[in-house]
Amino acid sequence: MITVVTGGTGMVGKCLREIIKKNKELNENDFIFLSSSDCDLTNITQVEELFKRIKPNYIIHLAANVGGLYKNLREKTQMFKDNVRMNENVLEMANKYNVQRGIFCLSSCIFPHNPSKYPMDESMMHESEPHPSNQGYGYSKRMMEIQCKNYNEQFKREYLCLIPVNLYGPYDNFNLEDSHVIPGLIHRFYKNKQDNSSFQMYGTGKPLRQFVFSYDFSELILKFLFEYSGDKTSIICCNDEISINELTMLISRLSNYDTNKITCDLTKSDGCMKKTVDGSLLKQIYPEFKFTSLPIGLEKTIKWFENNYDQCRK
Repeated sequence: MITVVTGGTGMVGKCLREIIKKNKELNENDFIFLSSSDCDLTNITQVEELFKRIKPNYIIHLAANVGGLYKNLREKTQMFKDNVRMNENVLEMANKYNVQRGIFCLSSCIFPHNPSKYPMDESMMHESEPHPSNQGYGYSKRMMEIQCKNYNEQFKREYLCLIPVNLYGPYDNFNLEDSHVIPGLIHRFYKNKQDNSSFQMYGTGKPLRQFVFSYDFSELILKFLFEYSGDKTSIICCNDEISINELTMLISRLSNYDTNKITCDLTKSDGCMKKTVDGSLLKQIYPEFKFTSLPIGLEKTIKWFENNYDQCRK
């Protein structure tokens, strides 16, 4: 039984591979981890050739044109176009080549920026438009959730959508321009510590965010793919929330950087101030699952980054 993993060389893909290697019930040879060099997922011809050749039984679709707040603001048109094409091509070929079951990765960016209540749950994802800073990426992920439902209803497929909050961990993209907040902060503290220079936190530090360690999400992907018997789209979070200011101070301390050297750059956008979601459904499905605490996950990520600085994505 072959499982294809798109985005297999990204952060979650590499964490997934590590977990599979350690799992005695899974055979690493049953998984094919794809990168953009194996197939351009925006090209329907290449995607069809891939499915025709591999004939997978399962799919884990992680691939996306993704980035942090400032990339989302800068490239919203391209991000929407690339992600809609990738998602539609993968779904169309999965259905055509009889892939009955799969996991499709969404994002908490899909949720409305003016919701009727907090925390938001799975029923609210289409309640109103996403935050303007995330419209390109957010709408592309919403469309994939709709198409998964369409294929499930029309063709009786089992295409499950998971909605992780902000992911972080080893193998992340630490690029100073296009990264998400945690890898960006880790890299900037690393450089500022080397230069013995002051640090500017972007924005006011007031926005609130939720985070999940990439290994935790990878474990849950496998659980939902091979164990879960339901059909619910599920938010992946542990309900903890932290401000960007608190996060910055925490990473500063774990990086052994002097917090007294931190100031605010108020010319930078805060983005969405709050997008709190509720992990109650996940807790019902897997009540015993234990998430890695943020300090422990950050400590592991910082250590990995420092040990792999020359080779990591940056």
